[in-house]
Amino acid sequence: MWREINRYKIVDGDGNTEEMILERNNKGIFRIRNDFGNLNIELDTMSAVEYLRKMLEDVRNEIDIDLNDIWDDLTDEDTDCDGDSDG
Repeated sequence: MWREINRYKIVDGDGNTEEMILERNNKGIFRIRNDFGNLNIELDTMSAVEYLRKMLEDVRNEIDIDLNDIWDDLTDEDTDCDGDSDG
């Protein structure tokens, strides 16, 4: 029997929302499923911990890359130190 732990509202790239549901059964297996029921991912305890830890790290690394790219773009545009536009 699956026991619901929590629901997480997610938004996709098109702005559509759905809920992802984290569940656990009496054997200790975790399951992530969407509210439509067409997606199910089952993980044992250690796999769930490793998967979520690594995924969070990967997401953070990607966001860091995006922020560095934005920072580089901003600093590249601001190369005129004396404030005039003649160069």
